Amino acid sequence: MPRQVDSAERLAAVGDAVVSIAVAAGFGAVTIRAVAERLGSSTSAITYVVGGRDEVLRTAVRREIEARRAQAEAAIGGASGAAGLRGLIEWAVLTPGERTHRLWLALVLGARTEAVLRAELDEFNRWWDERVRNLLAATGIRDIATARDVLDVTVDGLVLTGFDEGSPWSAARRRRVLDAMWSALEL
Repeated sequence: MPRQVDSAERLAAVGDAVVSIAVAAGFGAVTIRAVAERLGSSTSAITYVVGGRDEVLRTAVRREIEARRAQAEAAIGGASGAAGLRGLIEWAVLTPGERTHRLWLALVLGARTEAVLRAELDEFNRWWDERVRNLLAATGIRDIATARDVLDVTVDGLVLTGFDEGSPWSAARRRRVLDAMWSALEL
């Protein structure tokens, strides 16, 4: 009798393998063969569960993005205005670990050449922009577009500080920059 394989479990394992490879070497290194090797499986077992490479990437990245969105919403916690905005931005900068930040960096770099990654990143960015815009609108700030740009540049910059000379900025240092930004935006 053939062994029963839990497809949800296999899909999660494939996603974990994709993320591990991408974090270590970028999305260009993610191949069906590399995923199969990481799992100690055959390439046909991988393609049976998720199809081709684009579907492997889409499934893994979508799963990761949905997990990050859920964490972000939990950080906002139903708050609106400045409190919700602080929750979201501080979550993005202070909460995720190096692995998550490396995945986002790999995703941003990979999206330049991989249409499937670009589509998933664009979808997340649409959600992020709308969420930030709505939270800013609830603060009463007049120049939402500029405030959004300041927030985006600050978040991106503070995430990248995690890669400075191989050692990330401390949470206290990042928090000082966030406090200066909140003060400048009068939030």
